Amino acid sequence: MIDFKEAIRGMMLAAFGFSLFSVGDTFMKFMADSGFTAVQTAFWVCVCSMIGYLSIAPEVGGLKQTFKTTKLHLHILRGLLGVGTFFMVITGFTQLGLGLTYTLLFVGPFIAALLSVIVLKEKFGRHRWTAIFFGFIGVLVVLRPGAAPIELAMLGVLFGAFCQASGAIIVRKIGNEEPIIAFAFYNTLISLIVFGTLMVTQDGFAQMPTIPQLTFFISVAFFHIGGTFAVTRAFTQTDTALIAPFQYLQLLWGVAFGYIFFETSIDKWTATGAAIIVLSGIYMIWREKVKNAELNRGATAHGTID
Repeated sequence: MIDFKEAIRGMMLAAFGFSLFSVGDTFMKFMADSGFTAVQTAFWVCVCSMIGYLSIAPEVGGLKQTFKTTKLHLHILRGLLGVGTFFMVITGFTQLGLGLTYTLLFVGPFIAALLSVIVLKEKFGRHRWTAIFFGFIGVLVVLRPGAAPIELAMLGVLFGAFCQASGAIIVRKIGNEEPIIAFAFYNTLISLIVFGTLMVTQDGFAQMPTIPQLTFFISVAFFHIGGTFAVTRAFTQTDTALIAPFQYLQLLWGVAFGYIFFETSIDKWTATGAAIIVLSGIYMIWREKVKNAELNRGATAHGTID
C-alpha cells in the first residue's frame, strides 16, 4: 500500500525538480539568444556543471566509486548520445522556442519504449502499444507533413529525442549498481571533451563570457543539478507511476516562459499535438505501472540524468 504522506511528498519533490529543469533551460535559452552558439552555450554549461558535480561528489557516492566502474564503455556511449541531445535541444530552444522543443522532445519515452522491445526484449500489451501509437500521432499533428514545411530544427529535436531515448536504454543496461554521481560525471565529462574540442577547432574561445554572462551559465548548472537530485529523490521514495507524469510540467513551464520572456507562443496544431503526446504518455505510465525509475529519470527534457 502506498503511504499517502510519502506519495504527496514525492510528487511535490518531483514537481519542484522538473520545474527547476525548466528554469535552467530558460536561462540557457537567454544565453543562446544573446549571441552564443549552441556549442559555446553547451561548453560553458558543462564547465559550470562539472565544477558543481565535483564539489558535491563526496556527498553522493564519491568519485572513487565512480572511477571503479566496470561499464565505462556504456557510460561513454551514453555520454556521446547526451552530446547529440544537448546540442539539438539548445538549437531547438533558439530556433523553435521552448514550448515546441519540449513538445517534440517528449516523444522520447515512446521511442525508448520501442527500443526496449528491440534491445531489452521486453514485451508490451495492447495498452502500451496504443499509447505509443497515439504518441507518434501527436508528433504528426505537430509536424503536419505535406500541409506545412518541416523545419530542419524540428527534425534535429526529434533526433535529439532518439539520442535521449537510446541513453535511457543504456541506463537500464548499466543498472542500479553504479552511484548516481557516475551517470552525471561521465555524461558531463564526455560533453565537456566534445564541446571543448569543437570550441578549439571553431575558435569558440574568441568570445569569452563576461562576469554577468557567466552567472547565467552558473544558474543553468545550479538549476539542472538541483532538479536532478530533487527528481532522483522523488523516484527513490515514491511509486514511479505517481512521479513520472510530472515531467510534463516542463512543457507547461516552457509554454509559459516562452510567452512571458521571449514573446513566443505555440499554434493550435502544436497545442493539439502536445496534448495528445502528454495524454498518451500519462496513459502509458499509469496503465502499465512502470516500475523502473531509471528509464523515466533518463527521459527528462534536457536528456541527461545530469
